[in-house]
This record gives sequence, structure tokens and C-alpha cells, in this order.
Amino acid sequence: MGTATLEVSGAQAARWAEDLHAVLAANAEPGERVSPVEVDRSAATAIAVIGLVFSGVGTAKTIWEWWHSKRQEGGTVKILFGDGTQLTLSDVSQQRLEIVFQQAETPQR
Repeated sequence: MGTATLEVSGAQAARWAEDLHAVLAANAEPGERVSPVEVDRSAATAIAVIGLVFSGVGTAKTIWEWWHSKRQEGGTVKILFGDGTQLTLSDVSQQRLEIVFQQAETPQR
């Protein structure tokens, strides 16, 4: 199992994060967990955070498909993995996202 934190930011951060949370929860495999959305609002921006325990690249595909349908709306989604790796969805391909998810769930020796 791997762990990650999803940070959704932008004008519609809370709405986007709730939508992403619902999609992840609906597609979760046995043993995977999706934490409730937490929203941190400042005067300038809002960041919604979702904690995630995942197995396999299925979660990467779910996130990518959700992002692909939302990316024109202008929000930002950053993924922070348990090993310190960080990805911003607008800067990576689906293939790269799947590779990083696979590496994050494989224990390092």
C-alpha cells in the first residue's frame, strides 16, 4: 500500500475536492482509504486536502480521468506521496503518474 495527500487549490477548491473525494471513494479497492476533505482557507486562496491510502495504478487512472474532465476549469491538483515525491497534475502525463503511483506502493529495499 502507498500513501499520498492530494491538495486541490483554486477558486473552486472545496467543490473540486468533494467531487474528487466522491470519485475516489466510489472506485476504492478493498483496503484502500480516502480521508474526508479538509479545507484550509486563507485570505488569498483555499486548499482542500484529501489523504489517500492506495494500492495499484487504478487510483492513478481514476485521478487522471477525473482531472482530464476538470482541467479546463483552472484549478490545481498536487499529489504529495509518502516518500516525498511531489507531482502537479498539469505538469505530468498519465503514464508518468501511473509510474509514480506504482513506485510509491512498492516498498523500497
